[in-house]
Amino acid sequence: MSDQTASTEAISQRATWADLPRSVQAWVEKELGSPVVGAESQSGGYSLGTTDRLVTASGRRAFLKAVDASLHPYTADLHRQEGRITASFPSNTPTPAILATRDFSGADGAGWVALLLEDIEGRHPANPWQKEELAAVFRALESMSRVPVDPSLNLPATEADLTEELIFWHKLARGVTLEHLVYVQATDSYQQLVQLLPFINQKAAEFAAFVDEHLVAHLAGCSYVHTDLRGDNILIRPTGEAVLIDWPWATVGNIHIDWASVATDALIADPELTLAEIYELMPASGRPALEFLQATVVALAGYYLYASMQKPSESTNASLVNMRAHRASALLTRLVQGKN
Repeated sequence: MSDQTASTEAISQRATWADLPRSVQAWVEKELGSPVVGAESQSGGYSLGTTDRLVTASGRRAFLKAVDASLHPYTADLHRQEGRITASFPSNTPTPAILATRDFSGADGAGWVALLLEDIEGRHPANPWQKEELAAVFRALESMSRVPVDPSLNLPATEADLTEELIFWHKLARGVTLEHLVYVQATDSYQQLVQLLPFINQKAAEFAAFVDEHLVAHLAGCSYVHTDLRGDNILIRPTGEAVLIDWPWATVGNIHIDWASVATDALIADPELTLAEIYELMPASGRPALEFLQATVVALAGYYLYASMQKPSESTNASLVNMRAHRASALLTRLVQGKN
């Protein structure tokens, strides 16, 4: 889970088209049928591989994700998984098409993993979210709920994959102290989180029980679930339609967790927006229970708080801690104000 925009530091850490081995560049140009004459690195997300929108001499466009598997094996596995999952979607789903995938092996055992996708003409949702764009995303999710799951993918069940991350309030209920906030001391959200500590410790056990009853108990289902859906994993076409991108974390279960994740993303971006307003934007025939949405907001507040307390991974850029602290602070502030 990440924020909609990465910091300048994050952009500088990410590889670009110019950093790729010539063998990878040559493969891309062969697949696209023309030399690449333009490459625009994308700032969203938190992996350290390249994410470039490419333009060839013939005018063809594509989106490239590539990573050095010897340096970032976990990200390389995510690229492989994303390629498998996205390639399985029917052509009429609100997702990008896969153009090609490739594993490159070097003589020393090192290699790159590359994923070439359709370049969607569009932009990320506005920040703060606009209501018409939220409605478009919910329509896209309703469409995805009708896509038959490919059993050959052997995707994990949502409840098995997500439950651990959604029940962090149980761990937080053991008590949160200043010492637990050591990794967020340099962030803009540190002082606000310090002020929220009494509320966190007072409400943690109650929040844990609420999430268990209204969210965790309802994760089972038979739909594709993105599990990492937020503004930087969504594109809005000029026609207003939403396209859901970046599927390496997909599971099979209750797609309502994706609806709720998008709703939470919108609440973080706009302190004045209410969950009731978002609820009314959802198609009445497919929307989740309001308590399910409320429980997701609570659960993700706990997730971001707990995650911000952990030592950052070397496989993600430095802005991740700041993002987690900001999102935790925003959601916890809503909760202390009784806005959920």
